[in-house]
Amino acid sequence: MRSREVVATLQADTWTMAERTTDLGLGIVRFRTPVLRAGQVEGYGRVLRVLWPYAEEDSGAMPTSADSEAMGEFEDRLCAAVESDAHAYLAAVLTFDGARQWVFYTDDVTECGRRLEAMPQNEEPYPIELDAFDDPEWQYLREEILGPFRERSAGV
Repeated sequence: MRSREVVATLQADTWTMAERTTDLGLGIVRFRTPVLRAGQVEGYGRVLRVLWPYAEEDSGAMPTSADSEAMGEFEDRLCAAVESDAHAYLAAVLTFDGARQWVFYTDDVTECGRRLEAMPQNEEPYPIELDAFDDPEWQYLREEILGPFRERSAGV
């Protein structure tokens, strides 16, 4: 059963952006609002992280305009593939230290993988890495991703 709150937040498609500077440089997070609580996320208990490295780790690099354009096109295709029927929920996008990370919540990572393989590709394969883990209460989103940005962002 899909959470009504998740589906409603997907449909509203409201985002907030926050920045944070670390020893490695600027970090940017874009996340859907409102940030849902544990009791509102039934049916979306697994995290699927999609990572696109665009520069060396520990470089602190931000993407070039060409990188940003390619990653934007990828994000549009990925969201069309997995969000159109609320199969997955893109909760946050992080850009920092030479990589962009998309954080999805779903209950069927295998189906997300099938949809990712079936979506339109460019001439070269996308340079992405995937991993997944259980997070039924969305602690990863609230604590690991948004936690470091709290002091700079109202409403997180």
